[in-house]
Amino acid sequence: MQLTDLRQWVNEQSPKVKQALKDLVEINTYTANIEGVDAGMDALSKLAESLGFTVQTVNARHRLICSGNGTSKPRIMLISHMDTVFPPDGDFLHFKELEDGFIQGPGVGDIKGGMIIGLWAMVALKELATDYDVQMIVSADEEKGSPTIRDWYMGGHVEADYCIGLEPGFPQGELTPEVELGVVYQRRGYGAFYFTVKGEACHSGSAHLGVDAIESYARRVIDLKALNDWDNGISVTVGMGNGGISPNTVAGEMTGTVSWRFERLADGQRIQREIEEIFDRTYLTNEDTGVGDSVDYELDAFIPPMERSDLNQKLIDVVIGEAQRLKQNVVPIARGGGSDANFTSASNTPSICGMGAPAQGIHTEIEKIYYPGVLDRIELLASTLYRLVTE
Repeated sequence: MQLTDLRQWVNEQSPKVKQALKDLVEINTYTANIEGVDAGMDALSKLAESLGFTVQTVNARHRLICSGNGTSKPRIMLISHMDTVFPPDGDFLHFKELEDGFIQGPGVGDIKGGMIIGLWAMVALKELATDYDVQMIVSADEEKGSPTIRDWYMGGHVEADYCIGLEPGFPQGELTPEVELGVVYQRRGYGAFYFTVKGEACHSGSAHLGVDAIESYARRVIDLKALNDWDNGISVTVGMGNGGISPNTVAGEMTGTVSWRFERLADGQRIQREIEEIFDRTYLTNEDTGVGDSVDYELDAFIPPMERSDLNQKLIDVVIGEAQRLKQNVVPIARGGGSDANFTSASNTPSICGMGAPAQGIHTEIEKIYYPGVLDRIELLASTLYRLVTE
């Protein structure tokens, strides 16, 4: 097949593409539904093998789909994940075709549409080229920060020259056939702590004998919020708080969470240290008893940012160049949320994201994609891969 024949080939593949997408969406792969996620992985593996690819298991549950000879340079890694945010006992469980080319369903945009785009772009490349090395990693727990595969990303196991994330292609406005779609050159990093403030409980009639964990928590919240620095892309959020047992009891314990987002790794690490200093500081001490407050805390997640760089920009330039050649409306954007491409970028591999399905309403029960845009994205990704492996 020649590159000029690619669009016709993609259109001919459309029935298979849509059926494969439906089959995956109909499998509930909520992150905590381990059996469902594993079933989705098994179904994807069978599909990939039927398309002529080899599949490896990574860290027990994740999948690595391999295409090409495994030795050519550059190696290109596509990044995807199987898990979604929709539980199996919810109401949003099925693939549903809407009018005017739209499809609704759990994970149809984030990220099963992108997964199918990646798979069929690899099929197309097999028709276009003979000397290449393209792989697709599929994480089982990306929606909670990929804790069981992040070390694989950061430890050099990827061995890729370029990484392309298949998270949704975010529309710059209402999702329509004409809207601009973003390809992501920068993502913020993310960190989060769970913490417990400990005081000394007592009856409110003798409040002077206690140490109020709720007051201690409140004072810390004020200092945590003071770490916000919008001009430098730093935001700190105290998202949960729970404490006390009754209106007439001085609370002995208060639990909470704090998360922070950042554009530069150095900023993320600095904010983590400053949060820990706030936790370690004593805010309240009962002068009569000598008892002071304290905090137990645990780091729940730390995801490095996908920082803007010259290397990432080269990838963006290739994508935009191909989009212009194909007359697709694509623009470079920055995003606040993280993805697994953050890990590969932090390990100094040129990385971009947002090359997946045109989607809107992700993580909600109105999540939908524009299906003709899926075919456009297969063409764009396949063209990008072809240009990278041949030039």
